[in-house]
Amino acid sequence: PGGPSQQQQAQAQQQQQQQQREQQAQQHAHQQAQQRAAAAQEPLTLSALANASPQVQKNMIGERLYPLIHHSQPELAGKITGMLLEMDNSELLHLLESPDALRMKVSEALEVLKQHQAQINAQVNPGGD
Repeated sequence: PGGPSQQQQAQAQQQQQQQQREQQAQQHAHQQAQQRAAAAQEPLTLSALANASPQVQKNMIGERLYPLIHHSQPELAGKITGMLLEMDNSELLHLLESPDALRMKVSEALEVLKQHQAQINAQVNPGGD
């Protein structure tokens, strides 16, 4: 009679199991975040790309391009990365390996954005200033 009932023991056990599951889920999420961060640092291997679908390949390349572009163009990094991801994957891999080629492509993208903005301004304000 003085001890906990079977029901109380079962509840305590369920609570413990729930806590363990939550801890495992947190650890798993943390590991995934670490893996993603590590993946962004590692050079892309052809085997890693070959095993991925085309959309995942674009994501893998984009995750590596973005920080490189953000370094020189923090305001427009997302837009420029998106523009460059329209290119063929083999060209994108070349950009990851060649800082000069990447700089040139970023300059081209900035020029396209400037022209686009000028067109918008001309439509909004026809006839100029």
